[in-house]
Amino acid sequence: MSLPLAALIVFGAAALAGLAFLLLDRAAAKALVPEAARGGPPLIVSGALFAVVLAFVTLAAFQTYNSAKAGAQSEAAALIDMARTAALFPPGQRDRLRADFICYGRAVVYQEWPAMRNGHASPLVEHWIGAYRAEFGRLDLRSPREQLSFQDLLNLANVRLAGRQQRVSQATPSVPTPLWLALLLGGCIVVALQLSLAGSHVRIHALLLAGLAGLIAAGLLIIYILDHPYQSHTGGIRPGAMSRALVIMGDLEPGLRPGCRESGQPG
Repeated sequence: MSLPLAALIVFGAAALAGLAFLLLDRAAAKALVPEAARGGPPLIVSGALFAVVLAFVTLAAFQTYNSAKAGAQSEAAALIDMARTAALFPPGQRDRLRADFICYGRAVVYQEWPAMRNGHASPLVEHWIGAYRAEFGRLDLRSPREQLSFQDLLNLANVRLAGRQQRVSQATPSVPTPLWLALLLGGCIVVALQLSLAGSHVRIHALLLAGLAGLIAAGLLIIYILDHPYQSHTGGIRPGAMSRALVIMGDLEPGLRPGCRESGQPG
């Protein structure tokens, strides 16, 4: 979702609510509820309850977004450290390890990131995990330094795994459909109660209602964006950390030719 589209939705909701208020006021000579009830407990309680629920869901969605970003950064940092640790092994083993790490990173950027927009992981990433783990099994650990380096590689691989799991787990929205329906219903109820003020101070109430509808629409859009962190909307998480990791790993050994294409596909 682009920023212009989000702005259009917010201002569109505000304009529709204000227009509905003006049309309703024109159709009714008097307010739809008694004068004494205007601004009374129903409006106050409903508005406060909806604000609390909206704030709670926004906080939960922000935690989802922040967790996804932290997982991606942790995964990329661990992969860089794995590539650096590979330098402690003989040249042949070092090159094969770094080649698999680069292919893993490419698969994450070009295959798994688009897949996460649909809530899925990429089998190609699993392929390169299996490739470098197979290389782990072929390492010839002759010296104590190589043994310590291998243990470091295993620890970093666990950190990378945890980061990826954290990243992929957030690809599925955490706000369930029933809660979305409750939020939409609550927003409609709050706006509908404000429409009951038609007939009194028309222009002021129309502006207030338009502002309220715009705020509700903006709040729901924020929740949607935070709950779908990998979508191609404004504020969506991009694979920037892994892209930077690929650049760093390429600089470690510029002449290395990984066994994969730029997209991460073998070849």
